[in-house]
This record gives sequence, structure tokens and C-alpha cells, in this order.
Amino acid sequence: MPTEPAARDFALATAGVILAGGKSSRFGSNKALARHRGRPLVAHVAMVLEELFSERLLVTNTPAEYAFLGWPMTGDIVLNAGPLAGIQAALHHIAAPRAFVVACDMPRLNGEIIRRLCRCPGDWDVVLPATATGPEPLHAVYHRRILPAVQEALARGEGKLGQLLQELRVREMNAAELGLTTAADPAFTNINFREDLDRQPS
Repeated sequence: MPTEPAARDFALATAGVILAGGKSSRFGSNKALARHRGRPLVAHVAMVLEELFSERLLVTNTPAEYAFLGWPMTGDIVLNAGPLAGIQAALHHIAAPRAFVVACDMPRLNGEIIRRLCRCPGDWDVVLPATATGPEPLHAVYHRRILPAVQEALARGEGKLGQLLQELRVREMNAAELGLTTAADPAFTNINFREDLDRQPS
């Protein structure tokens, strides 16, 4: 596929987006605000994205909780519809043609992996890493043109991403393409339980 001109400078062609709309039911409280190395989890994510993207966005339905970040924010258009609703809100709001979308609970993000995803050649709808546990859709690049497909999926009652990804042009980048020696890289670590947070390096 030909390389899209906008992809040549990913910092201008891509917005950095954090999704912070989950219920954190397994964690027991809002995990985005849980302290790790002296900062809320979401602050670690924000620090990495701030170095990469000039346009940034936090998707949350409780903006007052995240005012300390100083980020632009927007809420879900469709409530209680999972991460798909967060992606819809992001693609609806951003000015850039693409969004790098990441979950708020990934404190060990690797900027070089993100750069490689954003610079992937080809005109793809979605670019995501192939991790040891499978494709990671909440550490991925989404083109704004898929917004109608996202809206249609939400209208069908879908909240998860699996079915939608089967309908789109998706590029999975393997460990070698991402400059990794293994697909089980710590950059893809999610914090789901308090025990997961306790296991992270201090």
C-alpha cells in the first residue's frame, strides 16, 4: 500500500490519546489515579505521550479528577459502551487524521515502540502491536476515517473492539518490527489488579 503523506511526520499527523473511562472494578478504585513511583498511573502515561505528540487528548467522563494533568479532555458520546466509545469520542474530537490511543493503566510505555507504530508504512485503518498475548488494541494507531464504522458498531450494541477490527484494514507489527527481542515486552503491561501494581519496579 502507498504511504500516506500525513504519516511522514507522525507528531503532526497523529494525536496522542489516553482513555480513562473504565470502571476499574477489578482494581477496586480508579486505577488511573493509583500512585506509582510517586505519581498517578495516568501521569506516567501522559509524560510519555507529551514527548511525542503536539496534539493530546484525555477521554474521561470525570474531568475534574484529571485537571492536574492540564490536558484537553472530552467525554464519551455513548455512555457505558466500553473502549469503543472512547475511541469514538477521540476520533470525533481530534484535529489530526490519526490517533495513537492508549489505556490509562500502562505505566511502562516505550516511546520508541510508539514511534515505530506511528511510522508504519502503508495506508492502514489501524496499526497495532502483536504482543505475547495477542494484538493490543489499546496501544494502537487509529485513522479518523474509521469513525463511521465505529459509530455503526456502537449502534449495534458493540462495546469491544474485536469484531470491528475484523472489518478494517489492520496491520499488526511484530516484535522485530518494533525493535524488540520478545513480544512479551513490559511496555504492554496493563494494571488490572492491585497485585499487578505491586509487582511493578519501584
